Amino acid sequence: MIVQQYTHASIEHPERNEDAVLILQNEGMAPVFAVIDGMGGHQHQLASGQILTGHDASQFLAQALGETLGELSQSISAVPGGQAEQIAIEAIRVANERLYNELNKSEELPINHRVGAVLTIGIMCENNQRLLCAQVGDTRAYLYSDEELIQLCYDEDNIEFMVSQGLLSGEDGARITDVLNGYDGVNAPKVEGNVTINGQPFDLYIAWRWFIVGNSALGILPSNIVLNALGIDPTSPKPQISRIEVGTGDSLLFCSDGLYKNMSDDELANALKSPDGAATLLGEAALKRSEDKTNQRRNPDDISVFVVTI
Repeated sequence: MIVQQYTHASIEHPERNEDAVLILQNEGMAPVFAVIDGMGGHQHQLASGQILTGHDASQFLAQALGETLGELSQSISAVPGGQAEQIAIEAIRVANERLYNELNKSEELPINHRVGAVLTIGIMCENNQRLLCAQVGDTRAYLYSDEELIQLCYDEDNIEFMVSQGLLSGEDGARITDVLNGYDGVNAPKVEGNVTINGQPFDLYIAWRWFIVGNSALGILPSNIVLNALGIDPTSPKPQISRIEVGTGDSLLFCSDGLYKNMSDDELANALKSPDGAATLLGEAALKRSEDKTNQRRNPDDISVFVVTI
């Protein structure tokens, strides 16, 4: 199992990277991976004068998860409700509680000042034959197998918020997500048909753009909003759980939104066709696009990506 990684701080705050990655490959134990994205804009100052940011939150979570997930049996089961799922959920609960209590606990601290993070965890189960994923927020994990790129959990983002509120159907939400994932920031996507938002029909060609910039009249939040995060509230968010079979020659891609919001699905898949050097290739391409002010997909955020070749 070969792991390559690439990280780069946002061009808007090059002095700190608010992402963190966790790669555990302890001998004789189940490999565990995680990508963690600290929430930008959430920060507060301690009595000592130290300013806590998303960087502190992501690093804290990486350490906390490393302490609880580093010694899992290689044969651990990925079945629904099984040991791997229970351990992942408990690890997230404990990490959330510790992050809240140690970095944020204050009755006077506004929610938007509490540091937090989103994450995706992957546990290799059943002697590396299945992967169990647990996700909170909008970091991503993909499986690339037989030239097909599969996103393993859905984003808990503005689209999911509209669906959860009954303002957008799951089918229309999936259509909008497909358009966003396929957009290269230059060539207008070829789409047709309507989507219904809050009971009103809109041309998909126009509507998908609102899920990048937001539309307050329709209650569409900007794309940088996430529904769930760790550390903000003492009650742990419920993680998504997915599981999938993996085999020799497959690749796993874990990344923060600084990667995938700068890259289309086709660009991700093309890079993974030859996995050697894919992490650096993807990271550098995302960084270049984040610097291109003419590209409509440009997202100047921290970039973290690692590729696991099985």
